[in-house]
Parts: sequence; structure tokens; C-alpha cells
Amino acid sequence: MKTKTKQWLSHLAFLLTVALLLTLTGRILRPAHTDYGSTWREYLQEPENSIDVLFLGSSYAYCDWNPGAMYAASGLTSYVMGGSEQTPALTYWYLKEALKTQHPSVVVMEGTSLFFDRYQNYTQINVGYMPWGRNRVGAIFDAAEPELRLGLFFDLYFYHDRWKELTPGQVLRALSPAKADNLKGHTAVDTVFANLEGGPWKRDMAQSEEVYQQNLQDFARIARLCTDQDIDLIVTINPTYSQYTDQVYDRLSADVLVTQNVSFVNWADSFEALGLDVTKHLYDGGHLNRWGAQIFSAQTGEYLLGLGYTPRPQSPENAAAWQATAAYWEEQNRQ
Repeated sequence: MKTKTKQWLSHLAFLLTVALLLTLTGRILRPAHTDYGSTWREYLQEPENSIDVLFLGSSYAYCDWNPGAMYAASGLTSYVMGGSEQTPALTYWYLKEALKTQHPSVVVMEGTSLFFDRYQNYTQINVGYMPWGRNRVGAIFDAAEPELRLGLFFDLYFYHDRWKELTPGQVLRALSPAKADNLKGHTAVDTVFANLEGGPWKRDMAQSEEVYQQNLQDFARIARLCTDQDIDLIVTINPTYSQYTDQVYDRLSADVLVTQNVSFVNWADSFEALGLDVTKHLYDGGHLNRWGAQIFSAQTGEYLLGLGYTPRPQSPENAAAWQATAAYWEEQNRQ
């Protein structure tokens, strides 16, 4: 009996060792991801419960909100835990995972994702960089295309052929401890959009009613999670030249405000009121560039202060780190 037990334990230890080696190999081969959303490595280096505001959403979130610029204007700490074309279902699992280390006073969700299809183009990135655990598994089965699930469980399936281009520096980075950075989930884009003729452009909602209702159900899960955690939730439409019609925004507002503990603000066409110049501050038809993000982030901070949110106390070390982040972006945006 003891011999059989030892054999089973030996087999189990062997399987665990193989699984760990495969996981490590997949992680080494997986490309580094420090911007354009899904920046979980850096997010998890933020001191626990040090974030006042958590931003969620798609590229409209990580391009438009710069936490360093917002901190400089308001003293509020924040992080953009967004992802490219992040659907509401993915946002729910992102929020669940993010709340394991942070308890913000308010979650601000950019609401254009409620007009997305059930699956968008970046599920592999959005889910594949989540930390391993119950929430990643939940995202795989709940919010990922079935044909991607095998690779989302095993990174090596997606990235096995990258060994040909792997450099020693990339291996070292994959094995090195992560550090907090000055991006705080923001991605700065430099282009100034010039093709303004005929804008802003208005369009109707293109998705099916069935998908829209599913997105609203996923949003209700996000709202309930915030309520359960005693966190306020604000849904925004950020300044954009690629807009939906007023009727679409009115319907969205009515649909999200049905849910308890939710606020809604539509900044889609508020460029002048926010101090933005469409000839200088757009990256493309939808997103703000780095200089637009600096202004909009400062305005968002002032808006949140006006709603009564206040900066929480920070350790001397983290306060110094945020001051350095604010200085970094002030220098960057002078260029």
C-alpha cells in the first residue's frame, strides 16, 4: 500500500514539474506587454489599497486617461486596468481580479464597450496576460472565443515558435521581478489627427439587440460587484470625433442608470468645455493623443474632486513615487 502511494505521489510530482516547466517556457516565449492595455505585471506592483480611482474599458480608457497627469492636477491616485477592445464581460473579470489588491473609492468605466460585439479582436491579449487563478479561468470560459481556450490555458500553444526570435534580454526580463512604472496603464500616442472634414461623425448602433442586452447583463454584474464592495461606479463616454447619435447615447444612459449605484456622464462632444482643441488633441477619429490625454485627465481629476472624492493617505515612499510619475509626464508632454 505504501509503495503504491509513493508511486502515485511520484507520478503527481512528475506531472506538476512538467506543468511548471511548460508554464515557465510559455511565459518566457510570450511577448512582453507594458502598454496598450492588459498591464497586469505592473498593476500588481502597486502598494495594496493605494489606488483612489480604477479606470476600466477599451483603448478609449488607456489612451485617454493618464494617471500621472491626473495625480498632478488632483492628488488622486489611479490606474487604467483596460485592454484593447475590452468587452463588458472581460471588464467584469478584470474588475474581480483588480479588486484582489486594490479597493478604489470609485470605478470609472468608459462605456463605448457596451456597443461591442460579444467577441472582439484582442481576447488573446486581454485574457492571456491575466494572472493565473479563478478569475482568469472564469474569463476563459465566460468571455473568450471557444477556439482560443486551449491557448489561453497553455501559453506555449500560442507562442511556441517565438524561440527563433527570442533574445537574452527578453528571457531576462521574463524572469526578472516586475516593477511599478510611470505608465500606470496609460498608453501615450503622438500623432495629431488632421482629417477633420465632416466631423464629428455620428452613427447608429450596429450590434444586434441580443448582443446589446447581453452586454447590459454583463454591465449589471460589474455594477453589483461595485455595490457589494461599496465602490461607486461612473460610466463615461470620452471625448471623441467618432460618435454615436444622441438617441443612442440617451438610450445607453437610461439603460445603465437603471442599475443601482451608477452615474453616467457623456463627454463625447465636450471638447471646448474640457479645454480640448480638436485640431491638436486627437490621435485619430476616436482617441485622444498624449497632449489631449494630459488635459482630459486633469479635467477628470477636477471632476472627481468636485464629486467629493479625496486622495487617500499614502506612505512617504508611494507619495514620492507618484510625484516622480507626475514629473515624468510633465517632462514627456513638453516634447
